[in-house]
Amino acid sequence: MSEAPVPSPRQSSGVIGPVVAGMLLDLVDFATFGPVGLYGGFVVGAGLGWWLAGLYGLTRRGRLLAAVAAAVYSATPATEWLPLGTLAGALLKWRRSG
Repeated sequence: MSEAPVPSPRQSSGVIGPVVAGMLLDLVDFATFGPVGLYGGFVVGAGLGWWLAGLYGLTRRGRLLAAVAAAVYSATPATEWLPLGTLAGALLKWRRSG
């Protein structure tokens, strides 16, 4: 009986990476709930977007666009209860696999 191969860390991060990135973004969005989110969400979201885009090897322009998108999403009121980051990550993973 043969054992199933164990994926390397690089392979396993590619499997769950976009979903986990979306979950982190949603967590930041939820943590910056209320009036603090208008300014704090923008700053923390931009930092997270820049960092996550760097993990995926995006260019400086791509990192800037990801940071702006994450900042706007984190600072937008009434998005705390919508897991849009997680859904976008799951959709991206689904499109890559198919």
